Amino acid sequence: MVQVVFVHGVANRKSDAGFDANVAVRDRRFKELAFSSADFTIRNPYWGEFGADPQWKLASVPNFDADYQALGSGAALAQGGGSQIVEAARIDFAAVVGALSVAAISNPNEAPAQDIELFWMRVARYAAAQPKPAWLGTVTDDAQFCDRLRKEAEAGAAIQALGFLDQVKAAADKIKGSASNLVNGPFARAGREKITPGLAIFIGDVFRYLRENDARNQIRKTVSEAIVAAGKQRKPNEPFVLVGHSMGGVILYDLLSSSETVEGFSAAIGTKFAVDLFLTVGSQVALFEEMKLYEASRSEFSGQSRSVPRPEAVKNWWNAFDKMDVLSFITSPIFEGAEDFSVDTIAGVLDAHGAYFSSTMFYARLNARLKNIGLAP
Repeated sequence: MVQVVFVHGVANRKSDAGFDANVAVRDRRFKELAFSSADFTIRNPYWGEFGADPQWKLASVPNFDADYQALGSGAALAQGGGSQIVEAARIDFAAVVGALSVAAISNPNEAPAQDIELFWMRVARYAAAQPKPAWLGTVTDDAQFCDRLRKEAEAGAAIQALGFLDQVKAAADKIKGSASNLVNGPFARAGREKITPGLAIFIGDVFRYLRENDARNQIRKTVSEAIVAAGKQRKPNEPFVLVGHSMGGVILYDLLSSSETVEGFSAAIGTKFAVDLFLTVGSQVALFEEMKLYEASRSEFSGQSRSVPRPEAVKNWWNAFDKMDVLSFITSPIFEGAEDFSVDTIAGVLDAHGAYFSSTMFYARLNARLKNIGLAP
């Protein structure tokens, strides 16, 4: 059995629309696409209740007239013509597939229908196996691209012709040039309205955690209990994986870098605590170390001396980041033994931080990496 603990990032609240549905969808994608294992347990310790609680409900965020076109989501693809998607796919087919899946199945208010999600999983597996399909040179416009992609994904499937072509076309329409006019006044204002509340909660959650108070202790306790529960259930030689998105990665590193905390894990579990993979996604772990904000931070480790050693209990540390995600940072210049992997969701700046787990390509590519180190069949 695979034991996974997923620690969410900032600005996650159970009161958010679709919270439980989105957690269930993410868990299913980790199980079926990333780890490809029926014998799989994932825990999702929820610490959002101890985060920031704006007393005026973010009334401090500026309000703009809503009398303009909605911003949309996705990448800034070339304008004009009917072949923007196919042209981008010729450059990076897998990245386009990832962007299409984000556009198709990342509705924050509801989970996608099972057949639609399975379809996009098949698309991701196809793109992972065929990163440069020969047929890209034969299609001449986006309509042909969408139709061919649908046919390739449906090939060999038990159920076909369920309107998936319309799904692909609708996703393609969403990502065409949607971020190209951010410099224009109305779009820039819409961007501010979208990003500022989330950034405000991000700042609040970070400050709440960094302060030595009850909220910080409750967050650490909640996450630690999930780790210990997974460790107790884990059988010998079973994979043990910790995943931290955004601030979740910071919390996990803070725990893993504390020898006292790790010793406590070992004592509670009844055996020496060890993690096969520590996966940080869109996280600020390295930035916080540069600023020496952890309990374990030491002045002898710096850019003028040497890198910080990887936590002793961690066998492998992978850090996934998106160049368009302004809240993600690379780790290898700061930490010894940490590997950085670029994830291109083709999400715009406003959406990139939350797009990792909506892209089926993220899970498909993670699966290939996990196979390489024996953590997935």
